[in-house]
Amino acid sequence: MPRIMNFLKDPWKLFTAVALVCLSLLIGVSQFWILRTSFQQEGGELTITTDRKTGGLYVEQTAVKGFHVDIPDSRHIVLSQNGNEVCFLEAVASGTIRITYAGFDEKIGIGLKDTELILEGKSLTLQLSQKIFGNLFSGNAMVAPLHAIPVGPSQIEISYHPGAYLHIADKSKHFTFDNYKRFLQESKYLEAIRNSLIVMISSTLLGAVFGVGLAYVYARFRLRGTSFVITMITMASISPPFLGAYAWRILLGSSGIITRALGLNWSIVGMHGVIWVIAWLVFPIIFLLSYDSFTSLDHSLRECSMSLGGDRRKTLFKVEIPLAMPGIINGLYMAMMTSFTDFGTPYVISLNLNVLPVMIYKEYMNEIGGNLSIASAGSMLMVFLSFLLLSAQKIYLARRSYASIKTHQPSVRLASPKQKLASGIVTFIILFCAFIPHLTVLITSFFEWKVGILTNQVTVANYTRLFRTNLNSIWVTLFTGGVATALNFVFGIGIAYVIVKKKHWKAAGWLNQLVMVPYLIPGTVLGIGFILMFNQKPILLTGTWLILVLAYFVRKLPYSVKSAESALYQVHSALGEAAESLGAKPLRSFWQITFPLMIGGVISGMTLSFLQIMTEISATIILYRPPWKPMTAVVFENTIDAGSDFGVASAMTVLLMVMLYVPLYIVTIKTRKPKEARIESI
Repeated sequence: MPRIMNFLKDPWKLFTAVALVCLSLLIGVSQFWILRTSFQQEGGELTITTDRKTGGLYVEQTAVKGFHVDIPDSRHIVLSQNGNEVCFLEAVASGTIRITYAGFDEKIGIGLKDTELILEGKSLTLQLSQKIFGNLFSGNAMVAPLHAIPVGPSQIEISYHPGAYLHIADKSKHFTFDNYKRFLQESKYLEAIRNSLIVMISSTLLGAVFGVGLAYVYARFRLRGTSFVITMITMASISPPFLGAYAWRILLGSSGIITRALGLNWSIVGMHGVIWVIAWLVFPIIFLLSYDSFTSLDHSLRECSMSLGGDRRKTLFKVEIPLAMPGIINGLYMAMMTSFTDFGTPYVISLNLNVLPVMIYKEYMNEIGGNLSIASAGSMLMVFLSFLLLSAQKIYLARRSYASIKTHQPSVRLASPKQKLASGIVTFIILFCAFIPHLTVLITSFFEWKVGILTNQVTVANYTRLFRTNLNSIWVTLFTGGVATALNFVFGIGIAYVIVKKKHWKAAGWLNQLVMVPYLIPGTVLGIGFILMFNQKPILLTGTWLILVLAYFVRKLPYSVKSAESALYQVHSALGEAAESLGAKPLRSFWQITFPLMIGGVISGMTLSFLQIMTEISATIILYRPPWKPMTAVVFENTIDAGSDFGVASAMTVLLMVMLYVPLYIVTIKTRKPKEARIESI
């Protein structure tokens, strides 16, 4: 008891326990539900033709799935699964059959769901329905409903309309590895895996060409406008995932502005378009991390290389790039994760391109032929591949040390006029391509659309229609984003404090690992896990605003934690300890001493979390239900079909851009400035 009281007196221990429980439930349990579902499979199904006069039973093998059927005679059917008999069907009379479960003395519950009969036993749950075609033109509108009564141990007698087709489906959940076998054997699933890997690798390499090269130029040379370039690329890093796909399709789709103007028989729709669009989505991430890594290099190592006879090219490839690899590799890793889990771009650019996020979404959402178990197996494979990428990154970086003893501030070289001109042209082209989607959407939002085709008629009707029909979506986005950001604020600060200042606790290490798991989990996978977890009582949240808030909170928590963590590392522990030694309680010491010193990092983390929440689409498209439809869902719905309202999609995207870039610009110009650097003498 005294230990419990001491535990409750320490607010940080209590907070750590609450955070561990909440994150374990929201992350661990939801993923466990997916894992469990991936090993489940519903049983077989078959359709029985009944004879109107004699009551005889007939089965076509084409109407059987998952069962083995033995038919000794026209009045008996034996159903087996995996070599074991599960039930026996006997025709008693016309309009009556008897079903006997193979389990001895098995109690069978009888239920009715709409017009379907449910027989629920310990070993088998059968769902029966009937279809009658003979009465369509006979003039007899009376149809005998299904009715069931128990007649003995493990026996149920079913009455049905004579001559009906009886459909029997096993709704029991069976443990199986078949879902994984099917995912790794069937061509359409293998194609999705292959396409995802091709898109991930190709788009990352293309983005690296732009990002790493440009980062090196601005880190090594003193160029005018460096602050402006960094600010613009930072803003491009928060671009909505589907924005580029939507805008490039407007420009270069089969009926795009450029393709029609030039009479091109070509379209960006396809894998090449997905790779191109995602490359511009991920290049800012690679640039920012590579730039920070290049500017942090100890210039004395570069000088040593050149004084020993190495030229600038050899120094670049033998010294600078190897030492900058942590930032470059982290940028490539984040880019690969972004491209691998991106749902909006491939779905908007090419509905027919099989990639894992789209395949899983279709398997989950498709009412005809959809399979939740297959979707869960695919989700687990995506999580497994994500962890493989993380492991590969850690193994590579652990192979050698990249540390150096820095004794000087960063250094730069003065660029020649030709170098200034070349870098300016390249920068303009890259920034222009990065912001083409933004410019395209802004311009087209003021033109009229007819049947998905852009006209030359200038109008503001798109915005008028937007505020008339979708105003609620704006408030939904601001409300859910605001609540999720507030949760990130509280938990992000608290978790960062425990990780940095209480790192000797075992729970701190667990929190540090757990908080990064959502970054590895694709949004579609997280959404499916939440649906499985919160789709039944006592916690029924599906279709509410709360499930959106919880998904946003968990998925974007790493941004708040890591930003606050970085700020806390710069706050010396002695400051808080001094306050506590003078009688201040731990919470008072934190709020009055530590928190004011880390407020800059906290604000940056909150801003990043809010911006990422505003552009979230992969989890949103799985979880939202009217009337809780965010802005991203409105844009998504109005871009995927040819007859959609592209005008509203453009106007909503422009409004979303304004809501994103105004706060981001304010934060960026205050927090990310080029480091002061001395001019190199060689």
